[in-house]
Amino acid sequence: MGIFRRLEVWGAAPAFSGWVLGGVGICFFAAAVNTMAGWLYVLSGLCLALLAIAAVLPARSLGGLSVKRRLIEPVNAGDELVVEVEVFNSTPQPKLMLQFRDLLPFVLGVPAQMAIEVIPAQGSYLWVYAHRTERRGVYRWHTVELATGAPLGLFWSRRLQPAPAMAVVYPQVLPLTNCPLVNEIGQENSLQGDPRGQPLYSATEGLTRSLRPYRSGDPIRLIHWRTSARYGELRVRELEQVVSGQEIIIA
Repeated sequence: MGIFRRLEVWGAAPAFSGWVLGGVGICFFAAAVNTMAGWLYVLSGLCLALLAIAAVLPARSLGGLSVKRRLIEPVNAGDELVVEVEVFNSTPQPKLMLQFRDLLPFVLGVPAQMAIEVIPAQGSYLWVYAHRTERRGVYRWHTVELATGAPLGLFWSRRLQPAPAMAVVYPQVLPLTNCPLVNEIGQENSLQGDPRGQPLYSATEGLTRSLRPYRSGDPIRLIHWRTSARYGELRVRELEQVVSGQEIIIA
């Protein structure tokens, strides 16, 4: 943290326009000393007074502000992380021209920044932004930054506000268009019991499980003629089929 940034955090630091106005004031004062012209003394005094007022107002503008962060929903890597931060103004005066920065961890990305035009008196401003994630992990950060140069822009002041946050980024989910394991469920055939490589159900198809009386619609080829001759009525074979396979249950 540089010296000017430390000055902004502790109180206020001059902006470029402040340095210019300070230099103009010094030039007026030097010219007044050389010429003893009273109006030059007045101009140099006005410049210094304006600088003094501009150094006090930014810090006062940041007073009475508080920050509250809402819960961050978990996402997958590659998706956008939605962050919601609300700034509350507890003073009876509106707050103008604020710069708001969410200090994200460097592994997650650069800090997000937002310019707030006005926060009404006794009101709030909700900032919602989306940050794209690249890597999985659990990320934590604790601070947001409020800065302003209002109303004159000659000095800048910034304050750090506590706003703990935790973001959970799960691994990236890839679309599955083809899964051989699932596609082959029920299609694999057991080759056990048949040296010729035929499935097991082919080796056992046609085995007679039992005999029953003939019913209308039964195929003629299933009639067992010897048994039918012995009983004096048509008897039909009931065949047994054995299919070997595995059931895979995916919970």
